[in-house]
Amino acid sequence: MLDELNDSLSIPFDKSREEVWETVRQKTENSPKPRTVILRKRRLMWAAAVMIILIGSGLVIRFFHYTVKSEAGQIAEFFLPDGSKVSLSPQSKVTYFPLWWVVERKLTLKGEAFFEVQKGKRFSVKSSRGITSVLGTSFDIYARPDNYRVICYTGRVKVETRKNKNEIILTPGDKAEINTHGEIVFSKDSNPKQYVSWLYNQYVFTSAPIQYVLDELSRRYNVTITSQHKIEGRYTGNFSANIPVEQALSLVCKPFGLTFVKKAPGHFEIE
Repeated sequence: MLDELNDSLSIPFDKSREEVWETVRQKTENSPKPRTVILRKRRLMWAAAVMIILIGSGLVIRFFHYTVKSEAGQIAEFFLPDGSKVSLSPQSKVTYFPLWWVVERKLTLKGEAFFEVQKGKRFSVKSSRGITSVLGTSFDIYARPDNYRVICYTGRVKVETRKNKNEIILTPGDKAEINTHGEIVFSKDSNPKQYVSWLYNQYVFTSAPIQYVLDELSRRYNVTITSQHKIEGRYTGNFSANIPVEQALSLVCKPFGLTFVKKAPGHFEIE
């Protein structure tokens, strides 16, 4: 009875057992291998992660920067990664890239600084009006809104305007100024040390515009000096930067018949 029922439920199939197994084997061999795909995806992810880390590290090395500032009434001295020395006059700022320094010795300056550069690759100082480049020398750069001035003390210095790309080579005692039109004004100074007298807490001025002198006093003593009228004239004189601000103002104002009053703490007005 069971044999008859089984025969009635059988489905006709024209392939032998060997042929069926061969078909199954071929399909198994040709089926995708999920573990291999997973491993490949993991390798790609690791490679991408390593690439991101390398790119990120490269950007950090290239663009990580450090800034040194000197406050009003303060002179700041520091050394760059190659041993070059920088002295900042009051209210000045230098920014450089310490991790990239071995590749390129380049920095930016706002204010005034005296540089003693170690020999090596090109050393460049960028400011708003010009670029000063050297290999190993000492020089002073004054880079403020009212003027851009470079004095060479040792070695050779190249000064290039950022506006017109004009350039000049300076030797010891040479001075180059860049005016607002991007033009270089060259001169040979008979007393170049006067421009770095601030390094020794002294002020030496030779026929300097009085407004320039007052601005220097403002930065040195961290005070505000104003006037109700335009002050003109040129001042020649020298004095210690350690004397009281009232005494310094008196020395500057007296030759011009000017007086001053203290309007508030840290605020003086020229009359």
